[in-house]
This record gives sequence, C-alpha cells and structure tokens, in this order.
Amino acid sequence: MNIGNKIKKRWIFIFVFLLISAQLFLRAVYEIENNESIGEKIYSLAIKNGVEIYNPYMLYLNGEWEDGDFADALWHCFFKDMPLQMCTLEQSDSGNYLTTYMQPSSKEPLIAEDEFTAQLIRENELANSQKEEEIKNSQQELEQAVLTENTMATGVFVPVQAPVAVYSEQQLKTPGFIRDTFYSVDATTNIREDQIQYDTLMGFDAGIKQDNSKVQILVYHTHSQEAYIDSVKGDASTSIVGVGEHLCDILRTQYGFNVLHHTGQYDVESRDYAYSNAMKGLEQVLAENPTIEVIIDLHRDETNADTKLVTSVQNKTMAKFMFFNGLCYTNELGTLNNLPNPYVQDNLSFAFQMQLAAEQYYPGLTRRIYLKGYRYNLHYRPKSLLIELGSQTNTLEEAMNSCDPLAHIIAMVLNKE
Repeated sequence: MNIGNKIKKRWIFIFVFLLISAQLFLRAVYEIENNESIGEKIYSLAIKNGVEIYNPYMLYLNGEWEDGDFADALWHCFFKDMPLQMCTLEQSDSGNYLTTYMQPSSKEPLIAEDEFTAQLIRENELANSQKEEEIKNSQQELEQAVLTENTMATGVFVPVQAPVAVYSEQQLKTPGFIRDTFYSVDATTNIREDQIQYDTLMGFDAGIKQDNSKVQILVYHTHSQEAYIDSVKGDASTSIVGVGEHLCDILRTQYGFNVLHHTGQYDVESRDYAYSNAMKGLEQVLAENPTIEVIIDLHRDETNADTKLVTSVQNKTMAKFMFFNGLCYTNELGTLNNLPNPYVQDNLSFAFQMQLAAEQYYPGLTRRIYLKGYRYNLHYRPKSLLIELGSQTNTLEEAMNSCDPLAHIIAMVLNKE
C-alpha cells in the first residue's frame, strides 16, 4: 500500500469519526433533560449506541471524562481500548455480514508456564481422571448390585452389562499366557503357539453377517441320548435335547436370532459312529438352509462320579460348561489328512472369543477350552462350536439355568459387542 492510499484512508476514518461525534452531539442536545449536562447526555448515548451496535468497549469510558478532558477520554476509548484495527467484516454464503475478531499483534513474547506449574496441572488432571474412573467403577458396581438384587427378588436372569473381570492386552500378548490361562490340551495332541496368538484369535470376524429373515444358527446334538442326574428316561425334554431347545428359545426370543434346532438322533444304538452318522443329517440340513452361519453341537460331558460342575450366578446354581476344539492333529499321526478341516484356525478363534467373553462377564462359569486331536464335524462352517454343558452329575435345572448366560455370551460375540 502506498503512502497516498494510507493518507486517504486516514482522512476517511477521521471524517466518519467526526460525523458520528456530531450525530451524538446533536441527539444529546435534542434529547437533553433539565438536570442533565450535554457531556452526560453524550456519554450515556455513546454507551447506549455502543452496546446496541456490538461495541461493548464503549463501557470502558466508565465516567473517566468527568475527572479529565472529554476529548482525551474519547481518544483513549477509540484508539486504545476499542479494537477497531482488529475486526473485519466478511460476507457469508447467505449474504449476511459476519464480524470477525483477530488477536492483537504484540511484540512481547507469550509467557509460558513454568515446569512446576505444568507438573501440578498434569498431576491434577491425572487425579481427576483416576477419580472419574473410580466413580465409573462404583456406578457399574452399584448397577450390578441392583441387577443382582432385582434378580434375587424376581428370579429372572438379567444379562451382565459390564465386564466383571478384565484382562489387559499386555497380559493377553504375553507368550504362553493364553495357553496357560484358557486351554487344556489333551495328551494325544498339541497346539502351536502361532495358533493361539491374541491378534490371530481376535482378528477373526465372528459377527453374524445376515439378518434373521432366514436361518442363521443351527443347534444339534451328536449325542442326543446324554442326560442329567434327574432326567426321565425316554423323555427327550429332560435330556440334552431339552436343554438345547431351551437355549434356542432364549436366542430367538431375547436376542432375535433365527435358530434351527435339529433333533436328529445319531447315537441310539452306539456312540462309536455318532460323528460319522451325524454327517449325513448335517449335510442335508445345511443343503436345505444354506444361510446357516453358526453351527453349535451341544453335548453333556462325562466326568468322575464325585465331580460336580456347578457355580452360582445371580443367586442361581448353574452347571459349568466348556468349549471344545478338534485340531485334526495327533502327536502319533501328525496332521490328519484323511479328516481335513480348512476352518481349524477359525474354529479356534471363534471358541476363544466366546471363552474370553465368558471369563470377563461371568468368571468361573466356564471350564478351560479343551483341545483334542480329531475333527468332530467342525469343518462345515468357520463359526462352528462344540459345547459340553455340565456333566451327568448335574441336575436338569442347573443345565437349564446355564442357558441364560450362555445365550448372552453367544449373542455378544455374534453381535460383536
């Protein structure tokens, strides 16, 4: 900008300032009251007009002119306190003008916090963060206590809404931690460390892919004749089949899944060929329902007569359950090429995500994942599960009770919660 333009703009500014001052003076003379001086009227009008046209800086006059020269007070206001040089008018897309204020320039450097003050601030923020976490945990404990109290009063199971036990990522990524914490490996087989790495297991997408307009989940029983200590012989509703129907009903009514319960019997005459016998029935069901994504083979385990697999959840006695994986590998034969399963790793990941959710939300309800050498018909879908729910020493009621948290665990994993 050349000197001529600067001079021209300065005279324009002076001219506008004189016009405004004259207007204020004339209005003051016209509206002056008996006991009010011209100076007082100009001052009050200046304040009023300043506020009305977004000039709160006019308040800075604060009556100072009474003790000094009025012109000096105005000069002080306009050229020192009033940031005329720090605001601009910008036209928005709608055509309206917006006032934009900028920070005044200063040659003085900004004063930074000293290290002691900064440390105090950091410590205060950390303390506040810890306090917020404590409050959050207390609220969760209170909510859970209310849920438990309501459950005890009504007898109705309430799904746990927040993890009770939490494993850190550092723990889960520590070599050997997952194997030692979550698995029991049968003496006839072995598993490689790379198969049970945390990132590998959790990297599997276990979420359900389609809506429930068609069948999503298949529940069946390779060993349909398995019963509980108080089951009625010949009454399937009191055996593992009845427990399976109860699980399916919860998955349908409470979690909205489309579930097919296949009640084919493959172990009536002998258990020796039950898995081979079940293959034909499974393949027919899957051919008729190709939308099935999840297959659950629900069993009841066989334990020593003095072993009781029970725990208490929400004041209810429940049968413990166990996820089971076949590795298609034995120490004696190596990889079982005659029993191929392209989904061994997917099966492992799917079961682990179930186990981790169970341990976090219902610690103590599950036994460790059991690994054995054969295939166990887990090769039909990536999301295939074999579950051992209780044993022959459990009651039917204990097994039925376990279906509530089991269904919740399944739903959490399938919904990727």
